[in-house]
Amino acid sequence: MPRSDLEFWNRRTSATAIWTNLRWTVAHIWAHGRAPALGIVAVQILLGIQPALLIYITQHLIDTVVASAGAGGTGFEQTLPWLLAFGLVLLLTNGVQWPIRDALHLRLEQNLEHALGRRFLAKAARLPLVFFEVSAFYDRLERAKNPGRTLDRFFFSAMHVFQAGIRVLSIAAMFAPVSLWISLALIIVLVPQIRLAIEQSRRFMSFTYGQTEEMRRTGYVDRVLTGRGEQKEMRLFALHQTLSQRWRTMRRALRDQLWRQQKQQVRGKLPITSLHIGVSAGVAVALAYFLGDRLLTPGRFVALFQGVNDMLRAGPSLGHHSRELQNQSAEISYVREFLDLPEDDGTWLQRPPANRESTQPFPKPLREGFAVEDVWFAYPAADASPRPVLRGVNLRLKPGERVALVGANGAGKSTLAKLLLGLYQPTSGKIIVDGVRYGEIDRTSLASAVSAAFQDFFNFELTASQSIGIGALGSGGSDRGDDLWPAWLPPDPAVVENAARRAGVDVIAARLPQGYDTPVGHVLDGGQGLSGGEWQRLAIARAFISQPELLILDEPTAALDPMAEAEVYRQFGELLAGRTALLISHRLGSARMADRILVLEDGRIAEQGHHDDLLAQGGVYAAMWEEQASWYR
Repeated sequence: MPRSDLEFWNRRTSATAIWTNLRWTVAHIWAHGRAPALGIVAVQILLGIQPALLIYITQHLIDTVVASAGAGGTGFEQTLPWLLAFGLVLLLTNGVQWPIRDALHLRLEQNLEHALGRRFLAKAARLPLVFFEVSAFYDRLERAKNPGRTLDRFFFSAMHVFQAGIRVLSIAAMFAPVSLWISLALIIVLVPQIRLAIEQSRRFMSFTYGQTEEMRRTGYVDRVLTGRGEQKEMRLFALHQTLSQRWRTMRRALRDQLWRQQKQQVRGKLPITSLHIGVSAGVAVALAYFLGDRLLTPGRFVALFQGVNDMLRAGPSLGHHSRELQNQSAEISYVREFLDLPEDDGTWLQRPPANRESTQPFPKPLREGFAVEDVWFAYPAADASPRPVLRGVNLRLKPGERVALVGANGAGKSTLAKLLLGLYQPTSGKIIVDGVRYGEIDRTSLASAVSAAFQDFFNFELTASQSIGIGALGSGGSDRGDDLWPAWLPPDPAVVENAARRAGVDVIAARLPQGYDTPVGHVLDGGQGLSGGEWQRLAIARAFISQPELLILDEPTAALDPMAEAEVYRQFGELLAGRTALLISHRLGSARMADRILVLEDGRIAEQGHHDDLLAQGGVYAAMWEEQASWYR
């Protein structure tokens, strides 16, 4: 278990964290849901004093019944008010207060989900791309999901502890007039019960955290056995029986570990249970003694006798809800950690600060082009000195120039592309367009001026038209609408069809039942499945639709067959006319259509020039060309 998790379960650290998280939660609840929260507090107070009210009413009800026995109608009239009071308390508790409390909690959760959910999404949108690509950082987002619900659950647990505390004090107050020592004894005996519940919670959470890796592996095997994309290989390699046996073995190990943990918890409860029984018996004897000396009425004896059980049940209740309060406090800490992540100072991501005054528009039309000057980049890591992916890269992209970027896997080609797209920021060095640094350009303006079709593109499973048109959705300038694709912002058919034609999607659309209005994929009803190459053509069309100043094509034909690839490359002359383009490809034949070729090796530009010149040099490019050409001889 990580050190931070171990420290959390230290009781003093936990108490401090709970108090801090509670103040933070109350501040947000007061801002976004004070009315339902105040209603919940009032209901919890009434529920807390309910046992004491029942003790009081039961005492007078029994004494009245005893006194009025044989009194006829007069006795009934004296008993009826207490009967009504007893029924009214139960009715208000079970039939009214609980439903009201549940409705208030639902309203509070809705308010918090709306307010905190918007803040969560805004934070995620402002974080740099590298945050999502490094597991250590992305885990923070995963732990902080559903922040409004997390706050509501923490508040709910706090209110249960509050209610249980009122219950203990109110019942103890009913015993105080009879014997203050009984009240103190009943309160004191709760302490070991509460401590045991919290300690067992700490041990169980430590056990649960310790099982995280095994549970993740078991869940992975479960997904492999049932996932849609895995079934071809599962059947091809006859893996079901082997992996099913592996799943059973892993589940059995987890089950055995849990069973041993549960037995330890049961054994740990035995001393406290014995103490519980002993105190109950002792208090019952004391009450019987007071009854014998006529210090108690029969009604008060019965009511307080029942109150002993109510009091001792409050111990496990306090322990249980204190345990839940600890658990939920840990979740609140995750939410706070994520929402408080810095967005611009960059030190936690090991990158230089971004300019907060990024207000300049992207310069259009281009006059000088793009300049990459001494750019270094390293992905964040726990190591204080992570290995750089790019090492002092320098290059120029002239307006309207088509440049091919080639190199071995891991040379840094896709990383350089993401830097040019503004998705990453350099560890050092700078990227300039027409004399303006990237950090000074408004992010929306930059996003509208650069575009890319990636090899690992995402399948937007909308209609074919929307899947292409979503490439221009970010410029809509409004956040209205309650659907994945707002009805008030339909993609322009002429623009979509033009981009589709240039990417060869018009042929695909002609085969679809409803043309461009046909849902593609398997999310929407009536969706039509597409091949990998067809999805890639949609991605290429999506990249073209915004008419970018810089277009990056990262392995744009990786999923296409040779004939389709040749057709796409024939179209690239039209697609890239007058546009600055960077083509990344392992297939060096496609690089010949470029005006210039850059060879990236070990994070540096090793060679650059025209195809024939690079072959004549006999360097890295020539060796790569010879290796690929040998396969076709």
